[in-house]
Amino acid sequence: MIFAIPYQNERIAGHFSKADAFVFTDKQQSTTKENPALNSSNCGGKKDLLALLKSQKTNTVLVRNIGQKMLAKLLNADIRVFRTSNRISLDTLQLSELTELTNASQGRPCKNSKQHCCKKYTSIKPTTLKPLQKISEKFTVLGVKQ
Repeated sequence: MIFAIPYQNERIAGHFSKADAFVFTDKQQSTTKENPALNSSNCGGKKDLLALLKSQKTNTVLVRNIGQKMLAKLLNADIRVFRTSNRISLDTLQLSELTELTNASQGRPCKNSKQHCCKKYTSIKPTTLKPLQKISEKFTVLGVKQ
């Protein structure tokens, strides 16, 4: 299972698509990639971010905050999404204590509805939910400064 974690200031970033970088880990090794959506002035950056997650064969994403539209895209791509609370350190993370997001409405509504990106997608398609699997293991993100 490959996890993607939005990473900023040595912690899980406060907002998914605004993270400085993403850590990809499979519990054996970790790599860090720059966030392609960070400096983009249009919707293309978020499309590039989704493409990065797919290219890394991401199964699970950890977030603190995420918008409804991006959450819908992740769920439709069969990527599981777990919400963390506060700014927890990666070395103390336990998935069994996290909330799994299974519906796009659990994300934050778009604040900038006047922007072209938000006008393009005025409704959120319902997602097909898969049976939940309990994840109780603990893992350490290797190669990331704690």
